[in-house]
Amino acid sequence: MDQFNSSMPKIPTAMSSSVLPTQLVLGALLLGARAAHAQVDYRNIDSGRPVRISDATPTARKSLELNLGNGRVQQLSQGRYRLQLEPRATYGLLPRTEVSVRAPIFFNERALRPRAGVAGVGVGLEHQLRIESLHLPSLGIGTELFVPTGPAALPPTYSVRGMMTRSFPVGRIHFNGAYGNFNVRTPVGFEKILPPIHGACSVAPTELAMTVRFACVPSSTLSAAVPGATITHDRWLFGMAVDKSLPLRSTLLMADVFGQKYRSIGRPIDWTGEVGIRTQISRTIVFDAALGRLFTGESRATFLTFGTTISRALTL
Repeated sequence: MDQFNSSMPKIPTAMSSSVLPTQLVLGALLLGARAAHAQVDYRNIDSGRPVRISDATPTARKSLELNLGNGRVQQLSQGRYRLQLEPRATYGLLPRTEVSVRAPIFFNERALRPRAGVAGVGVGLEHQLRIESLHLPSLGIGTELFVPTGPAALPPTYSVRGMMTRSFPVGRIHFNGAYGNFNVRTPVGFEKILPPIHGACSVAPTELAMTVRFACVPSSTLSAAVPGATITHDRWLFGMAVDKSLPLRSTLLMADVFGQKYRSIGRPIDWTGEVGIRTQISRTIVFDAALGRLFTGESRATFLTFGTTISRALTL
């Protein structure tokens, strides 16, 4: 560095006084650019934050992410509304490996019982099998065990999920596939389990496993029905998403479409589309929101999701 400086021509004093402010401004811009470069959490798409299809990148090692203000407002037919809050904590336990805990809280309309409560607790694990290279995409796998709570809780459910992400100059594309189970409780006196209405009977909707508390029959019949046997069925999900990052704004735009199939209950495939946004409002806080529409299935529904993610370095 001294040799480099000695070879430079001397700047006159008058010019030095005018160059110094410019150097200070450029230094501040460089520091600001480095700070903005560190804000990359907005590009990490977790399932449900804000769209269902996620990328294949887990939470960074020794990083703790707290999702405390996450919500989902859903409008069903006949002027019905549902609200679900889902606090979640995710920690990068090992290299390319995260663990998570979540506890969905649901609020139904007055005609349903229970009207509100904690649906259960989900414990998940996600691992990135390979990092994206020049010719191959990144691959990840995840699993979750969901344990319902409450006096009428059904048995636990499980799920496994595969994820793939590929980057292109114009953006990224993601593919997800998941398999799991869900439980239904057959009301006594009914020989056939009727298809559950989307959101009406799922007090704990998740991206990987669906717990159905009741078989959906008219509310007057449901209130008089006595719960009977619990039956377990298979459920699968597949879908894709695309996103486009705006680095200068620390913002990610995305859209996805996915299908869900609940087997053995006579329900057609549920197709859902979503558009969403993630933006970094500080070095540690990301805000996200999405608008979605269930446009096929037993019951049409429009929903809005929103939330914030707080990231902190934490060594356990």
